Amino acid sequence: MRARARGALERAEPSARVSRAARRRFPRPRAPSRATSRANDRFRDARDDDDDDDARARQFLRLARDARDGSWALQSATVTLRPRDASARATRALRVCALVHYGEARYYRGVAKDFETRENDATLVELITSRKHLEASDERGLKLWRLSEALAPTAEARALANAHGLRAQLDALDARARGWYVADVTREELIALRREAGEMTAKTAEETTRNAKRSAVSMGGNLPPALEALAVTAFGRASEGDPARLFARLSCWFVPCPEAHLLLLDWVWAGGRPSEVLGAMVDCCASGDLESARRLAFAQMIVSAQAEGPAGGGSTEPVLVARRNDVAMDGVNKAFKAPEIDTVNLLYGGLHVPGLVRCARERLDMEVVDVAWRDAWRVQPPENASPLRYAIVPLILGIDGTDWAQTLHDAVALGASAGILSTFLYIVRHGALYYALGKWLLEWNRQLFDADVGPSPENVKYR
Repeated sequence: MRARARGALERAEPSARVSRAARRRFPRPRAPSRATSRANDRFRDARDDDDDDDARARQFLRLARDARDGSWALQSATVTLRPRDASARATRALRVCALVHYGEARYYRGVAKDFETRENDATLVELITSRKHLEASDERGLKLWRLSEALAPTAEARALANAHGLRAQLDALDARARGWYVADVTREELIALRREAGEMTAKTAEETTRNAKRSAVSMGGNLPPALEALAVTAFGRASEGDPARLFARLSCWFVPCPEAHLLLLDWVWAGGRPSEVLGAMVDCCASGDLESARRLAFAQMIVSAQAEGPAGGGSTEPVLVARRNDVAMDGVNKAFKAPEIDTVNLLYGGLHVPGLVRCARERLDMEVVDVAWRDAWRVQPPENASPLRYAIVPLILGIDGTDWAQTLHDAVALGASAGILSTFLYIVRHGALYYALGKWLLEWNRQLFDADVGPSPENVKYR
């Protein structure tokens, strides 16, 4: 599902026009909407020591709990940067929005309202589409690309949104709005970059086998979900092709409850901590509210994708992400060179934002002055905790032990053919359980004793 969420914009197709808000003109950057302000009031950012904030400085999507009503919200950050130079600081600003590609309708209404074009603004958006859907623009001195026709999400992306009671981004935001420009690679360039990245991986014969094994996991976002699940189950989330680690994983299949041992190895090698929303997911399932449980699980997967390494979205900054960030920053540079533009808004996926903020600091000599949070969607779990949340672990262990004993009996008593079939089905069952629990049980993007804060102007920094 993470692969679908990250790749939805890459599979766009022409469709009917999506309606768009009207124009507004103001001389200075717009204040956050009420929804954004309320989110900030509810989930106030703490300021911790530098060492504690270092990992979270790369994360601009978070799950936050409202202490007043117990609800959980998936939130995305909008980072405001201004030049360090005092002469340009008051007039020039860059706002980077960590956009979630699936959300509630009010989330996209808030984004559209906060980033609608004003006299001295330009809004650049992430959108991979064919060159034939783009047209060159020179309005207001901006030599950028504009979308020439409406796009719609694929049927798969729309079905994924509907399954969680959400809207797909392309169904809710019109990238053809006045003052909005596309700052991304084209589909043709993306295909060429993927080929180039594949050739670079195979350059040295020494690393070919290791890279093949690692890419099956770390580039899981480009694999179909079934193949991604198979690769993660076979190689783990942090084995990195190490023979000793693979042997340790293999030995887990000879003891009861192999998924628990495999998850423990993943945790030891990749870090992470138990998911805070796991109890809420169990409560929603126990009360029959499966849509809320799916929303919580989906939010957990999106947030965990921010982790570095195979446990999350891949390497520190994959080649394709870095290249697309370069294209986005090139668009920002062009926008700032236009005589009428003082504020540039950049709407990009959350996994791109750490690199974009770093580029703005290093290339444009800017610094973060504000971080605002916005709810992408919210889930209200049952008020009272279900007894099932306390019985779930003993229940799973009991079922696992019985299944292991029965499989061992079948392998010994029913002959070779039946024994092999029984063992194969056992691996399939517990492999699926391991893959699912790995997405829901642990937060791969945070460590055990991390404080519950997101980036603030002080802790958005890099090594």
